[in-house]
Amino acid sequence: MTFDRARSTGSVVDSVVEQVERIITERKLPAGYRFGTKQDLCEQFGIAPATLGEALRVLRGKGVIEARPGPGGGLFVTERSPLLRLAHSVMQLREHGATVNEVVAVLDALDEAVISDAARHRSEDDLRDLDALMTEVTAVWHLPAEGLHANWRLHRRIAEISPNPVLRAFYLNLVDYIESELSAVEAASMEVPGFKAESEDRLDMHRAIVEAIRSGDQDDVRNAVLRHRTLGR
Repeated sequence: MTFDRARSTGSVVDSVVEQVERIITERKLPAGYRFGTKQDLCEQFGIAPATLGEALRVLRGKGVIEARPGPGGGLFVTERSPLLRLAHSVMQLREHGATVNEVVAVLDALDEAVISDAARHRSEDDLRDLDALMTEVTAVWHLPAEGLHANWRLHRRIAEISPNPVLRAFYLNLVDYIESELSAVEAASMEVPGFKAESEDRLDMHRAIVEAIRSGDQDDVRNAVLRHRTLGR
């Protein structure tokens, strides 16, 4: 195991973290695999103990590596929970070349659960926020880049209402991924499903979503979601 600083544009600590994770993934190292001692890793990576210590703090926080004391101890690959594996997979979307449209397709499948939760649990403060965001969306809808960003701010705020932490976290992370990729697609925004400057239907459809949340009626929710999905995002 050698430290290859050229493979990362971040700090030395970031590079060590990235490469340990890459080694585990590429070699398919099982839970319980022993990397060696801290001294072994310092020598193999050619880094100072303080640098390794910081990298291990990050890796332990991510549930990748654990330290075991005593004879035969050292640094071991952990048995990560399904939720941690899911979080890691989301973080690797860019590395695996996931497109914005592929992520949008997954969000379409989650929309009914998210909007249904919002309709059940929204407060007056939530509705005021959604009305303000809908006003913003309306003002910039015909401006491709601004319309994209405003649309996702609206969807993010709707998801924040859900009391389901798994649904909320997964949805918001996927929206964050799309937002982070927008600079790459803004010039070709017409290729993102549903973003057509002349589409008044799509603007009305977003108003229908907000009104369904306001009404709390699950039939309204299903109708709004079906229209949203049929027309594309």
